[in-house]
Amino acid sequence: MKNNSGNRLRDYLQLSKLTIMLPVSLTGFTGYFIFSPHISINLFLVSFGILFMAVSASTINQIQEVSLDSKMNRTLDRPLPAGRIRQEHAIIFSLCSLLGGIILIYSGGNLPAVIVGIFTIIWYNGIYTYLKRMTAFAVVPGAVTGALPPLIGWVAAGGEVWSKPILFLEFLFFTGQIPHFWLLILKYGEEYKRAGIPTLTDIFKNEQINRLTFTWVLTSVIAAVFLCYFEIIKSTPVIGILIFASLFLIWKFYYLIKNTGDNVNYKKYSILLDLYFLLILLLLICDRIIG
Repeated sequence: MKNNSGNRLRDYLQLSKLTIMLPVSLTGFTGYFIFSPHISINLFLVSFGILFMAVSASTINQIQEVSLDSKMNRTLDRPLPAGRIRQEHAIIFSLCSLLGGIILIYSGGNLPAVIVGIFTIIWYNGIYTYLKRMTAFAVVPGAVTGALPPLIGWVAAGGEVWSKPILFLEFLFFTGQIPHFWLLILKYGEEYKRAGIPTLTDIFKNEQINRLTFTWVLTSVIAAVFLCYFEIIKSTPVIGILIFASLFLIWKFYYLIKNTGDNVNYKKYSILLDLYFLLILLLLICDRIIG
């Protein structure tokens, strides 16, 4: 019985995709903190609320794509295509997560933040999920979903939707979503093809996608540096670390466009990009603490 309970817990944790959703929650935490740089119960209520809503969106996505997931090796063992969790149970789980997220964000924030959260789910599950089956460029509008969690935190803390700091932070995370997804396509393109999902590898050669990825990474770096230019990041040590990390990222990704072989470790580049964005979040938090 204990073993079965442990397996069921692992299945729901896998369904939740916590390793991906926790960084999403951190972006919401950062959005809240850069507007109101104080540790409070509301900060954590909103952050956990964003986590619950992200889990709900992820679960709904897996329900929507269970047939596609069953055709790809990297997703075949997920709880739904593997049959370890029934779809009706997943629906209940997603609705409970959504309700919990709404309650937490409203309790720690306000109604506008809840509305932004609901809009994010509608955009991700109602638009992007279906665009993926229609066009290889769906990631461009889909990247909007990665830019909105910081906005939820910012608005929950009392910030305006069109304020300059959050707009630049949103743009940064928007640009970062695109090369991250294209690195995934470069690694798993054949599996996406077998599942019937249009991919850039149907349109461009890998070398061309490498160059496109580098261009978007460069755009992300420029957006990060603009955080300093517009004094969203003000601390000199923090600016120095960001510039050094940005130059390092460009240097590493430059090798991506120089490598024309088939043995490119795309996972390494994906991890490097994730670490860069994680560093930016930590630097934003540190800048507010220092300031």
